[in-house]
Amino acid sequence: METREAREAAREAAREAELEASRAPFMEHLVELRKRLWYAILGVIGAALVCGLFYERLYFFFTDPLYDTLEKLHLDVELKFRTLTGAFMFHFKTAIIGGVFFGIPVVLYQVWQFVAPGLYSTERKMALPFVFLSSACFIGGGLFAYYLVLPQAFEFLLDFNIEGARQLKPDLTIEDYLGFTTKLLLAFGLVFEMPVAIGFFSAIGLVTHRGLIQWWRWAVVLAFVVGALLTPPDYITQTMLAVPLIGLYGLSIGISYLITTRREASQRDDDEPPADGGPGGDGPGAEPPAGEGA
Repeated sequence: METREAREAAREAAREAELEASRAPFMEHLVELRKRLWYAILGVIGAALVCGLFYERLYFFFTDPLYDTLEKLHLDVELKFRTLTGAFMFHFKTAIIGGVFFGIPVVLYQVWQFVAPGLYSTERKMALPFVFLSSACFIGGGLFAYYLVLPQAFEFLLDFNIEGARQLKPDLTIEDYLGFTTKLLLAFGLVFEMPVAIGFFSAIGLVTHRGLIQWWRWAVVLAFVVGALLTPPDYITQTMLAVPLIGLYGLSIGISYLITTRREASQRDDDEPPADGGPGGDGPGAEPPAGEGA
């Protein structure tokens, strides 16, 4: 009878042989990395060029949260640029930001293509789900920041204006506005990638739901630290990043639980000896002991 240790050793040997067959010299890895980087950059540039054709619509979309807040607070509804090239650079940079968000599927696909040779064949089948879910999470994080976080942040920060004899009113420029919003959009886009990252690490056995549950207290503290580092210095935007981050951590625990339990159940099924018909089994297909009749 084939022992459990023998089956495990044979399976591990097959996995190692599969990885060994996919290994390449160091210089080939560098060439492959350069190729994937170029493809990712071209994807972003292509999407940015398309966004640049609609720069006026992109400007209206990008500034709607601010203008709505200015009207709500009865402030001067205007944005200014302080340099001769300010308006052009604003449109150029917003086209790049649009290129990042619309080109993110190409970037993630190139990332996967680079790391795929170091994965097992079963793990390489996750390419399309990984690209789709990662893109959806990144864009979803940006939309969450656009529709929920930016209006609240603008209202909180601009509400400190003072009316009366000694007025304190904002003199907003597109340079400051672009830096503020870009930081928030990218921060939320990256943070919303957590469930996909945890799911991938769980699938390859690097993390489990047990470890994530064990470290949940530290995760809560880290969420507020990340919120403080990635957002402007006000408690509204910090909290609006930290709270979803904690919620995403809880969702990641659930995803890790489903993936880990399924992977462990599959391993247990592989380790169980055949119940009938197999070598060494006691079922109807087993050979009778020596000296006994059929």
